[in-house]
Amino acid sequence: MAMLPPDPIYVFRSDMGSVHTILFEVTSNIEHLYAGTATGNVHIWDLKTNREKGQIKSGQECCISLQSLDKEDLFVQHKYGLIKAYKKCESQWNEYKSIVVDFYHYCRFQTLSQKELLVPLKESKVGILSTDTFNVELQLSPINFENLGEVMVMKSLTNKNLVLVGYECGKLILWDVRQRKTLNYLTIEPYPMALDFDSTLMKGIIAGPSDQLQVFTLLDNHILCDQTKITLTNSGTSVITIRPDIKIVAIGGWDNRVRIYAWKNLKPLAVLNQHRDTVQDIAYSLNTVKTYDDKCLMATAAKDGYIALWNIYN
Repeated sequence: MAMLPPDPIYVFRSDMGSVHTILFEVTSNIEHLYAGTATGNVHIWDLKTNREKGQIKSGQECCISLQSLDKEDLFVQHKYGLIKAYKKCESQWNEYKSIVVDFYHYCRFQTLSQKELLVPLKESKVGILSTDTFNVELQLSPINFENLGEVMVMKSLTNKNLVLVGYECGKLILWDVRQRKTLNYLTIEPYPMALDFDSTLMKGIIAGPSDQLQVFTLLDNHILCDQTKITLTNSGTSVITIRPDIKIVAIGGWDNRVRIYAWKNLKPLAVLNQHRDTVQDIAYSLNTVKTYDDKCLMATAAKDGYIALWNIYN
């Protein structure tokens, strides 16, 4: 690498155990980081003090993903299909509804719109969960494909009608969710585990257990095209996130490392080696974190129970 990798600006250490998912909440008066763990609890860290502010104790299976559609609601996805909704009341989060969807693996749910979540279902199906009714109001069933296997990864595009879904067998399918039909597909490696897409450059990246990162494009006529592949030093990718300003993409691996690439030309920039076990999530602040004077603060979370904060290539 041309430059030595930077050190994290802060590392959160506690008795959280394995951290599966993280989420920033940054407003004019709140700077929090939420951490969903293998115990099923959500730890709330105050970025102004770097101290744990509280916990949401669910007493359920491990927390897989966190989503927030507004400042007042938090949605927590647990293993075995349980999804809980919490509403903020002063400084507390109170559970007010839940649903168990028929899915038992580790695919993370995604935000589709301000009132909808994209959830994985069994038999290769994808559901649209209304946050108003908390029912699955629509299902995508791939009747034109056989033996797709489980839904592994999903990503909604800026155009809320379009969704990318990666399946166990090694297919990435582009869906029109309102029409409930498939538009195109791309052959990928089996068992995809990480996916992100940039709706500005219309370019995405997907990876899984192998040592390959597969970069693809989406044309105006809804055709998915292979662009290139990047070979990693070590096999196994667990998370991919493109920074909101589309300058860099971060790759979290089974080898405990976070690899940073320039997103436009895919030039390798740095390898971050702070963690001691599999990197399981990477998140960016969408608003400026005043405490660190950083508009795109990056957080990385791992199986080692640590969360690292990074001010990198801003």
